[in-house]
Formats: sequence, C-alpha cells, structure tokens
Amino acid sequence: MKKRIMLMSILLICCFVLPQMVFGGAWTLPNGSIWIEETVTHRYAKWDFDADRELARKNRNARQTGWDSVTKAEYGIFDWLTILGGITYKESNYVEHNRPPSWGKYDINGHAFTEAEVGLKARILEKPVVLSGQIKIQTYLDGKQYTDPVKGSLTYNSSSTPALHDGHNALEFRGLVGRKFDTAIPFYLGAEAGYSFRNRDVCNGFPLFLEGGFWPADMLLIKGEIDAYLSHDATGSIEKDYAIWRVGPVIRLLGAKGKSQTSSVTREGAFLDLTIQYGNTFWGRNVGKDHMYIVKLAAQF
Repeated sequence: MKKRIMLMSILLICCFVLPQMVFGGAWTLPNGSIWIEETVTHRYAKWDFDADRELARKNRNARQTGWDSVTKAEYGIFDWLTILGGITYKESNYVEHNRPPSWGKYDINGHAFTEAEVGLKARILEKPVVLSGQIKIQTYLDGKQYTDPVKGSLTYNSSSTPALHDGHNALEFRGLVGRKFDTAIPFYLGAEAGYSFRNRDVCNGFPLFLEGGFWPADMLLIKGEIDAYLSHDATGSIEKDYAIWRVGPVIRLLGAKGKSQTSSVTREGAFLDLTIQYGNTFWGRNVGKDHMYIVKLAAQF
C-alpha cells in the first residue's frame, strides 16, 4: 500500500514539475463556448474489496449490476474562467443466487438522482503548460436509503443492498496541469490532484487522476485513464478507497475536416465526439470490484 501511494505521489509531483508531464483537463473553454457531455456506464460485480483491501466474493454468490447516467455542462465566462455543473442518475440491482429456499428470494433494486454539482475552473498558466485550479460543490439528492427486499424474504442484510450514495455533501479543490505535444504523432499526458471535504460520517479524501492519449489518425484519439480516491482516515467513520483504469477510443463524429482531434483536449473549436471505454476497479477498500462499459457523447459549440 505504502509503495503504491509513494509511486502515485511521485508521478503526480512529476506532472506538476516537469514540462513534459501535463493534463488535457486543465484547459478552460473559450469565452462564450458551451460544452456538454452525457456519460452512460454499465457496471457489473461479483467481488468486493473488503476493509483490508482484499478481494472477497459477495455474500451467497450474489451479483450486482447497474447503470449510471452523468450529464455535465460547462460555459466559458472568460477564456480563463469556466463555470461547470452536472447531475448523476443511478440504478442498481442486487441478486443472491445461492440462498436456502426457506429464506425466500433476495432480488432488490434501487434508482435515484443521487447528486448534483456546480463549480468553477480558472486557468493560471497557459505556457509552458496549462495550469488551472478548480473548486466544486457536490450536493446529495437521494439514494442513501436501502431498498426493501422482496416481500417474503426472511433476512435483510443492509450492507448487501444496492445503496446508491453515502448521503454526503462535498467541497472539493483540485489542481490540474496539461500540455499537448505536436510531434509526428500528437499526444498529451497529464494529472490532477486535490482534497475533498465530506460530511455525514464520510471520510475526507484525496482525489487523484492521471490521463494520457495519442492521435494515430485525424478524427481518432486513443486514451487511457487512472481515476483514484484515497480516504483521509480518522476524518469520518465511512472509509472507502478505489483505483479505476479506463481505456478506449474517442471518435470525432463532427468537426473541422482535415483537422486532428485535438480540440477535445484543448477545448477549441466546435465538435461532436463519441467515446467508448472499458474500465475496471483494480484496487480498493469497502467498494465493489466493478467491471465498467462506458459510452460518452460530448459536443462543443
């Protein structure tokens, strides 16, 4: 664990210090531009990461599946200042396949708009790297209460039901750094890091994000991501960690002909992009080991 944290810390420090280590998300929108994105994720899990960060099968050969829908929008107030907002909807289903017949069926569902967010991103530097700061407020809407089991079930284990949210609000600060490289095959690298203040017994924590991508051809970007959250233990009773990798292509559907798809990173011009990704939770604590299939549609105008 300590080695992993040290490695991630070193990578993040390098991203902020070395000009060649940068992140696409640091770019702000041009004045008056609008960017919108719809992300749909299908999740599937039959394993959990327990309190010791060890893999354990879900109770009684259970399966948990679900869908997430995240809608985001941004607006360029000035070239250096962008306002952002979003809302999240989730559905989840939990089924136990190996239960004594006398216990009855255990097949439960949950769905809700779980949270909304609003924030600001301000660009501090543009060269030699793009450096920005971001502040965001996340507000809990619904989904903390557990769904009742199907009538006739003789047991009820609340820890096994598909809760959609921990019920907390958050105030989050992040630093973002980014730069694109105009080499023979254009590419970019980057990172962001910050601190999230959370309430209602949920631990504060450190959000971390690494991303990189290259353009093998006009209209096509291949990108990979590592998205992580490390709890600041002792700041709450609910402690959760996770690290997720995602990879896949970003396809330019509409945009300037003959122009490389750099505007999806640099936030310039008008475009419509389709992203297809596979993701996997490869490390965590008190979270499910999710497999994720992701589709995103993003437009700027």
